[in-house]
Amino acid sequence: MALKDKTNNPMVAVTRRATAAISVLGTLMILGWLLRYSFYGLDFTDESYYLVWMSNPFIYEVSATQFGFIYRPLYILLNGDIALLRQANIVITFSLGWCLAYTYLASLAPEVRQGRVALHVTAAGLGTSSLVVFSTWLATPNYNSLAFQALIVTAIGLLLADKAITHKSFAGWITIGIGGWLAFMAKPSTAVALAVGILACLLVSGKFSLRLLLLTAATAIGLLLFSALMIDGSISGFARRLQLGVEFGGYLGSGHTMSQILRIDNFRIRGPGQLAILSVFAATFVAIWGAWSEKSKGAIVSLSACACFFTVTALLALSQVHKVAGLGEFEGLLIFGVVFAAVLTGLIFGRPKPLWSLSAEQWAIATLFLVMPHIYAFGTNRNYWENGAWAGIFWLLAGVTLLRPVVSELGNWSFAMPLALATQTVTAVLLQTGLEQPQRQTQPLRLNETTLEIGPQRSALVLSAGYATYIADAVAAAQNGGFEPDTPVIDLSGQSPGILYAIGAKNIGQAWIIGGYPGSLKLAKAALDHVPCEEIAEAWVLFEPDGPRSIPTELMSSLGTAFPQGYQEVGTWRTAEGAGGYDASRAQELYKPTAPTEALSACRAIRAKEMK
Repeated sequence: MALKDKTNNPMVAVTRRATAAISVLGTLMILGWLLRYSFYGLDFTDESYYLVWMSNPFIYEVSATQFGFIYRPLYILLNGDIALLRQANIVITFSLGWCLAYTYLASLAPEVRQGRVALHVTAAGLGTSSLVVFSTWLATPNYNSLAFQALIVTAIGLLLADKAITHKSFAGWITIGIGGWLAFMAKPSTAVALAVGILACLLVSGKFSLRLLLLTAATAIGLLLFSALMIDGSISGFARRLQLGVEFGGYLGSGHTMSQILRIDNFRIRGPGQLAILSVFAATFVAIWGAWSEKSKGAIVSLSACACFFTVTALLALSQVHKVAGLGEFEGLLIFGVVFAAVLTGLIFGRPKPLWSLSAEQWAIATLFLVMPHIYAFGTNRNYWENGAWAGIFWLLAGVTLLRPVVSELGNWSFAMPLALATQTVTAVLLQTGLEQPQRQTQPLRLNETTLEIGPQRSALVLSAGYATYIADAVAAAQNGGFEPDTPVIDLSGQSPGILYAIGAKNIGQAWIIGGYPGSLKLAKAALDHVPCEEIAEAWVLFEPDGPRSIPTELMSSLGTAFPQGYQEVGTWRTAEGAGGYDASRAQELYKPTAPTEALSACRAIRAKEMK
């Protein structure tokens, strides 16, 4: 079936302009929605760990991820403002997603020179899917966001790279190297999987060039060596940091060993999830068919479907709908509704052309994009499908690949704008879950009403009343007890990096001495063994009696101090209900050392004995 240019019908032209307008508005509404809520909520565990790690990463000698060093300049630039850090992360992620979508769509049909506005609008709409990475509302820069951004940067470089030596190709090969370096700094496991995927793609696509690949390798290695010198002052010191990071991960028993990460996970989508995917698929396909049709009736059908997508997106972004989709732990796979619609569109409207009109390069890149979410998830202890859905933009773009013959025949991307609106709706549905059920917080962010300045940089956040009281009580108790900012603290609660950040403490050993795992005590001991005895002796202690994640107090005796005998309790407060993910409120106590000289001598004696 030969495809005709369907831009001559005035009704089609009008509906396409209207579709483009509501698509742009949908994109802006989603961005504004997230930027507004960047001032809301705080997780006392993971998110607070990100803040502590960025605020002063150089005090830790061991780390498996180096995202704190990468984001440290951003932290300084924004003066540690939590809301601004979230907003910067959101804008960076969306900008990269938009750039990737535009670059990929443009590469699929480079002969198409018309309709650049439609191309940008469609790419921006598809780019909103990159924001799904914030669907648990952990928007503060972290290793997951850096890994995702690294994959996008690498993918953009891959699209630009070519065997021919041109300015564009040269920039592409260097960009691949930058992306690989960023991936390594975020998650070494992801970097290894990415290297394998990129090499395979280059070989299959015919882009492989040993000379240019060496340029990529030199870029990545050069940046890595520079990082090593900046972080540890030597390559050997950096290598030891990474080696110990792997060892420490094994101590914890949290599912990050090599045998545990080399696995194939399954997924199961429940009935409501299947129905939701089918509904998105059907509505998207109908909208695309109408946009493809040269008839006025088809154009009106398409615009109507797009208006429905936009209405759902707007209702969610304007907080007019408070009920979450409730599709289960694999709700991120809802994006497959859009993917399947794109695939079926290509197969039907392009007939069999997608099967032979795509080049080996396009097939290779599409295949890499299909596995990219698993590359992103590789190394996590979460289900790979559940975690990989945060990088669902790659699945989406892989499905769009089969639209190439349709675009080539039509000469523009206008007919694909319904894909952008469907993507926005799916993104809004997934983000709604995060904003209504933020990780380890007790209520939807929209219900937060108490504004409080938090941490050494006095970042203003809007919190629930219980969380605000928890922080305020802890800060007041610490100040009344004579606590000074930047005082070292050993966290025996196992779950309170956020409280230490709030009172301005110096978290020693690790940014988060995490409790609740079989090897938590062993990890805490190993981490604090790398802290000078002078700091151990002067450190205050945060203690949570009978806490669900508390580190056993025998840790202190292994460091040469007697707890609580060698300390004085200077303050106590109660946690908020829901803090750390636990419903019950618990008592926390702050202690200061009373005999630091004796503790220093004992610590030195223990370490001298261990060295023999």
